[in-house]
Amino acid sequence: MKGMGFQWIAVGVLVCGNVLAEANEDAFGRELSFAGYDSFLSAIPVVVTPSKMPQPRVNVSSTLSVLDGEFIRRINMQYVEDLLQFVPGFSVAPFKTSSQKIVSYHGTQLDEYRRIQVLVNGRSVYSAGLARVEWATLPLNIEDVARVEVNRGPNAASYGINSFFAVVNIITRTPLETLGSSVSAYSGSRGDYRLFGQQSRLSDEWSYRASASINSVQGFDEDASGRPRHDGHRSVMGNVVMQKDMSNRSFDIDMGASQLRDRVEPSQYVSNRSRSGNYDTNQPMRLVDREHIKLAYRQQLSADHEIKLQYYYDQSDLNEYHEVLLTPEFYNEVFGGVSAVNVNKAYSVDLFETRHDLELQSDWKASERLRVISSLGYRWDEADSDLYLSGKAGDEVFRGSSNLEYLLGDDWVLNTGAMLERSQMGGTFFSPKLGATYKLSERESVRMNVSQAVRTPDISDQFFRWRYTLTSGEVSTTSYALNGEKSEEITSYEMGYFHYWPSQGVSLDLKFYHDKVQDMVLSKKHFSALFGADRPIQEGVVEDVTIRGAEIELDWRFRSGAMARVTYAYQDTQTQNASLLESTTPNMMSLFGSVPFADVWAVNGYYFYADKLANKNYQFLNTWLSYRLTLGGYSKATLGIGMEARLDKNALVRKHNNLADDRFAYVFTNITF
Repeated sequence: MKGMGFQWIAVGVLVCGNVLAEANEDAFGRELSFAGYDSFLSAIPVVVTPSKMPQPRVNVSSTLSVLDGEFIRRINMQYVEDLLQFVPGFSVAPFKTSSQKIVSYHGTQLDEYRRIQVLVNGRSVYSAGLARVEWATLPLNIEDVARVEVNRGPNAASYGINSFFAVVNIITRTPLETLGSSVSAYSGSRGDYRLFGQQSRLSDEWSYRASASINSVQGFDEDASGRPRHDGHRSVMGNVVMQKDMSNRSFDIDMGASQLRDRVEPSQYVSNRSRSGNYDTNQPMRLVDREHIKLAYRQQLSADHEIKLQYYYDQSDLNEYHEVLLTPEFYNEVFGGVSAVNVNKAYSVDLFETRHDLELQSDWKASERLRVISSLGYRWDEADSDLYLSGKAGDEVFRGSSNLEYLLGDDWVLNTGAMLERSQMGGTFFSPKLGATYKLSERESVRMNVSQAVRTPDISDQFFRWRYTLTSGEVSTTSYALNGEKSEEITSYEMGYFHYWPSQGVSLDLKFYHDKVQDMVLSKKHFSALFGADRPIQEGVVEDVTIRGAEIELDWRFRSGAMARVTYAYQDTQTQNASLLESTTPNMMSLFGSVPFADVWAVNGYYFYADKLANKNYQFLNTWLSYRLTLGGYSKATLGIGMEARLDKNALVRKHNNLADDRFAYVFTNITF
């Protein structure tokens, strides 16, 4: 499937895009609805992430945050990952470039964060070649998202290896929820813009949705010395979902593709004998093509038993091209050349990652008090890179899990489970969890949970053979993995309290936790063969870390249509390691409010604060005014204007991430028909 390109997604768009269907009033992403709170005000919320089964939130023993569709439509975010700023303990910020956003929980790493699991409709988007979540390449538009559930704590018992600090489960809307057509546009005074289009239709038992977007971000303006940055990115992405619903079974296809063009800062190179004068002479671009397809089949075997079979394939193809000027000292030492003068050369950065995943799941209601979810799965990850691996390397994982909910009388709920995994690369792992919930009422509960999880090294950690191959054929010395890295292990203890007042539209959640992490990998993965000979890459630098803290979140919905959300997180990271402390923040807070008036206007805003993130305070404020109007029939439009401001006057996480102006204005619109 390598090289099949972006064009195939356009075929799906055309197939689904021939007929316009009528839309209901609240079907689309940017449309503001000032009513529609009946479900929140009267029903106990139901969640699916902790044990992969629908459960009333009051029964759950794990700590969970839910960002529902109404919140997502009101918050006026352009990208899905930015929503996680409104989950306690989460930070979202770019590091090296504006496209490489790092979404972290509990911190511990500023770049290429690797300690959370991210799922989109049950499909893991965690990349195992160079462990990370590449948010900018996900073929996922925020308008298609129905809700985001975040399990704030380890949950390897349900989701396996790398479900370490948290699990982010992004659930998209079905085509039946988005019937009709919608277009959105956003433009900012810094030159950022975004265009989105969507169309859904129904035909007999089949329903379809096709959506696509063009996104452009100008990026950072200046480095720490005031020199212009070569930053910013542009992406195109599309997604097609097709579903067939029958009386006792269903089948769905989800396919998507994206293209990213990312400006990369020119690099400088040093060796033992040449400390300066080696640098890129071009303005490099990082090009990433990403594609996926997912097939899922559900069969209701009886009123109490359902099975699901799911397969997905994901691929990512990354390329960079660098033209370089090298001094004779560097060229001769690193590439074994023979030159007395500077040389002009070129090389490429390449990484092709693929994943095949197959899972069979059984959902069995054994009795009125016992429900069991069991699954068997297989995954094959492979990375192909001449630069990082000098070829191909992969990992094969077999897994089996079982999770249950058992009602002990009217007040106690037992939630327990475990997963057994066999990794060809890392060995065998057993990840259990045990949770108990005491229901003070049908809307109020106290919970306790203990869980264990493992984060295995990525493919590159174990198989690094890092070398540079010039287009003229010369090959550099090699940095190589000698023994690889150990697996990280976590044991997490948490207690929490949840209370839901439906008549007042208030939801409150408290969490207290104590996490013990063993063998947290702190090795720096840099090219080390700079002395005219092959050398092992740094590995085996680990530390045991204890993290403890408290988190609170409050949701408040009013029958008038107003809404508010408040989150706060306190974290105490017990370590003397300076880089670990730099990547954590002891205090984080977010506030959001939206107040409608005169039926068609709304005043909205949010505020975010992080204390000592990369040793700097980070805070910003965003406010906007929106107006809703009816165009006739089912057609509606929303218009808005807003302003965002950084309030801290600091570089963003990294000293080279600076904007020329910390304030910018923007306009946006959405039309549904």
